[in-house]
Amino acid sequence: MKKILALAAFLGIGSAIAQPKVVEIAIVKVKTEVTFPENFTPPGGGDGGGPGGGGGFSMPRDLETNTTMTYTPNFMKTESMSDFGHNTVIVDRVNKKTTTLIEAMGRKTGFYSTDADAEAQRARQDSIRNARRDSLAALGISFRDNKPELIYSDETKKISGYTCKKVTIKTTGQNGQVSESVIWYNPDFKISAKSSAPNATAGGPGGGGGFGGGMNMMMGGIQGLNQIEGFPMEYEVTRGNGFKVHMTVQKVQLEPSVDEKEFEIPKGYDLKPQSAMENGGGFRMIFRNN
Repeated sequence: MKKILALAAFLGIGSAIAQPKVVEIAIVKVKTEVTFPENFTPPGGGDGGGPGGGGGFSMPRDLETNTTMTYTPNFMKTESMSDFGHNTVIVDRVNKKTTTLIEAMGRKTGFYSTDADAEAQRARQDSIRNARRDSLAALGISFRDNKPELIYSDETKKISGYTCKKVTIKTTGQNGQVSESVIWYNPDFKISAKSSAPNATAGGPGGGGGFGGGMNMMMGGIQGLNQIEGFPMEYEVTRGNGFKVHMTVQKVQLEPSVDEKEFEIPKGYDLKPQSAMENGGGFRMIFRNN
């Protein structure tokens, strides 16, 4: 009996050691490469004023974005640079507010929202989802709850100096088609939920095992990233229409010294409530997955 208890205690300790370290303060630098289908035109691009339209510039076939994400228990900041401009998302958990700043084509604009706005948005999304479920049920079509399946592997790969492991995420679409996404993750750490808590008002900061802000837009619609026991370091996903996203973490700083002045809203931006942007007062690019 003593031997059994000793073995159980040993296994318990081993499991604890195997768990990734939970980090509350971190700075992560990421490069994301997006390849668009040849016939791709973003929403709003056909009005002559947006990308892909006739308003003075065309949609590139390839887009590279360099992103720096800074995490602390009270704040999160995602700063992205691309050919389209300079975007920043600042999540202020103390005041329960998210601010998105957009610097492009010589203009500095932005919008802000509160946690209450995010909750209302989630409620609207749930309502639309439930209505779709009811419509399918009325037609005799069952609605799939697509819970992703994570398949871990001992296969390893060096990424930015870290030894990373492989996990395959399998999902099943409403048409029954199974898709797989290969993620390389660092099993040594993950970002604390306190530091990366989702806030839907800013394009989905958080989630993704600690990714946030613009990262969620660059995730290619991969479900289950927040379930990975570690931190996603690299992946590539290709859609049937030719849309491709390749993400690689370039550098990670754990527990660095971060001054809270880093999260102050800079002057010179024309800021409006998010509701004004949603009603046609601003431009948002959306990368669709279908």
